[in-house]
Amino acid sequence: MRSFFSSQSPLYAIDIYATGGWTDLVINSFHLRGGAGSVLADSFESNANATMISITGTSGASDIWEVQIRKSASSWVSDATLSVERTGDGDGGGSISEGTSYIAVGESDVPFFRGSGDRTYVPVRYKISGLSIKVPPGTYSDLITFTVVDR
Repeated sequence: MRSFFSSQSPLYAIDIYATGGWTDLVINSFHLRGGAGSVLADSFESNANATMISITGTSGASDIWEVQIRKSASSWVSDATLSVERTGDGDGGGSISEGTSYIAVGESDVPFFRGSGDRTYVPVRYKISGLSIKVPPGTYSDLITFTVVDR
């Protein structure tokens, strides 16, 4: 005896695309609060649209999803904190919420923002805090991973 499963409903796979990043931060004497021998600024922010995120492939405006974020340990300064915020709603049907205040990014997935339906060009800004003049000169980087989870 053979059994067959047939579904009359189409199947959907939600996709996430992130473009851009923050590659133009160069810290120099301009960032010292009071000139030579003083401390660095408290934090550094990227442009408001350093990364653009698009969520596509939903089944429509009622298909609810969540974007999560994490970083991978690489050549990152241990005392520094990387934070992100969503600076706009992007375009598309459905809705978008949360993520408009900075949240710290760690090495485990944390919720960033939620929405429904396809959304494109959602702008993201980065902030780095906790740097000091004790950090040796060099190039520091981190890999940021955005994940969309169908809810």
